[in-house]
Amino acid sequence: GLKSVVVLSGEAAMEDVDRLVEVRQDFQQMMKGTLGGPEFARAVRNYLKAGMADGSVVVWLAQEEGRIVSCAMLCCVEELPVLANLSGRIGYIHNVFTLPEYRRQGLAEQLVRNCLQSAKEWGAGRVRLGATEQGRRLYEKLGFWQMQDEMQINTGAIF
Repeated sequence: GLKSVVVLSGEAAMEDVDRLVEVRQDFQQMMKGTLGGPEFARAVRNYLKAGMADGSVVVWLAQEEGRIVSCAMLCCVEELPVLANLSGRIGYIHNVFTLPEYRRQGLAEQLVRNCLQSAKEWGAGRVRLGATEQGRRLYEKLGFWQMQDEMQINTGAIF
């Protein structure tokens, strides 16, 4: 039940990396229909280890008896400064996920709020995320808005 859910007051630690890779794979399975294979797991593990070591990645967790039941990952990057963000520092929130049986308890909201606070402490002038239909209401409640002016290309498509 809810009483035994522990929302960590701190961030995930380096010894959590293997479990975080599994959480990321589960998220990919849910969103894209595939775990992604060993290359994906290795890339995620290397990214998390490096980012958690240098402070550019902060992962917030809710756990019950050692099982991750909800998580949110903040990735901090520096880009060219713009007038509205002179630091050029931007936080990207990824992998906001709560196991189905733990939803509707406010866990994701608390973890996203923790990510926002971490981003602010890091000096980010902006925080962005990709919103699923499921998450959109929560993100709008927290003050996010839909961006209309971005485009993307995968570099594999460049010839």
